[in-house]
Amino acid sequence: MEPSTNDQYRGRAIAAESLYLLNLLFPVIPLIFLALVYFRSRGIHNEYLRSHTLQPWIAALVSTALFLLINLVAWLMGGYASLDTLVSIHSLVALEVYTLLVILPFLVPGLFALTRAMSGQAWRYPLIGRFL
Repeated sequence: MEPSTNDQYRGRAIAAESLYLLNLLFPVIPLIFLALVYFRSRGIHNEYLRSHTLQPWIAALVSTALFLLINLVAWLMGGYASLDTLVSIHSLVALEVYTLLVILPFLVPGLFALTRAMSGQAWRYPLIGRFL
């Protein structure tokens, strides 16, 4: 029995979704590897692979931008002034805001997408998928 086209791209799809979830916890570094997966898969015209590389790439860019914005606001408000005050009220608020407003809402669709990637099915992210 010949493997389907989704089976041959399953590894890339799972890698992309896993890197997206890692990017929520450790912003920026997994984004670089996710960019590699996305740009290497860009020329392949497969709906399954496209849904599991393009959407996590866009969602990771949005979540990383929000992470940077939240930390910039905390820094401008007086947090992160020195290593002695690294754990200031501003940095703790920034961490809490990032956890509640970014990680939790972005995590649930990412987990659904990862399970769909593992089962060989395409997935549309709730907001991003409508525009693609």
